[in-house]
Amino acid sequence: MFTWKLVQALLGVALIGLVQETHAQTVPSKDCASGVHAIISRGQGPGNDLSVMKALSDKILDQIPGSTTLGFPFDHDPEDKFTAVSSGALMLQGYVADYVKSCPKSKLALVGYSLGAVLTMEALCGTSSLLLIPVPPLDPSYNTSVIANIVYGDETYVPFQPWNTGNCSVGLGIFPRLNPSSCDPFASSLHSYCDYGDNQCCSPLPDDDNLAHHTYMKKYDQDVVDFIKRRLDS
Repeated sequence: MFTWKLVQALLGVALIGLVQETHAQTVPSKDCASGVHAIISRGQGPGNDLSVMKALSDKILDQIPGSTTLGFPFDHDPEDKFTAVSSGALMLQGYVADYVKSCPKSKLALVGYSLGAVLTMEALCGTSSLLLIPVPPLDPSYNTSVIANIVYGDETYVPFQPWNTGNCSVGLGIFPRLNPSSCDPFASSLHSYCDYGDNQCCSPLPDDDNLAHHTYMKKYDQDVVDFIKRRLDS
């Protein structure tokens, strides 16, 4: 008997196969990170694969010796946002699997902002939001390699989760996650930054041009680096 979870799983397996045919992150052993390897997914828009996340990439490289970073090359200026999220999430899972296979002793951090935050959460937790294209969750066995997961302004945000960070207390994202417990295997490594005034993850108020959605980097990039350091030490 077919169930929704079975449909998700079958679709996910099929799409993963298609994605991994054209995208991989196989790394020579000499290039494996001895600090952390950070895969950074930017927000929606044209330009390079880091954009406003370059400052965070620079901080990681400067403050955590032996680290490497990658601006994740998903379709960040898409005509179809929903397809970009699902294909990006599956592609990110493929990158994690390939990197861990290439560098089994290295540790990874996944960081996403805005559209990149949605695909990062989808890659970790799988899909439980209405309207989003189904993606299966990342295998929990990767939680020993993926030691930090940080998102800014995630549109699947829901309140009262142990990983929530920032000052949004009761708001919801545009596509709230209906089964946040699917993130539990990665709970200790996850920080979701969402501030009041971010129209995309928290609340349509205040009417200030969504200012809070654009200030995470300046406010929290150093906190993110410090969190990654603590996770590496633990």
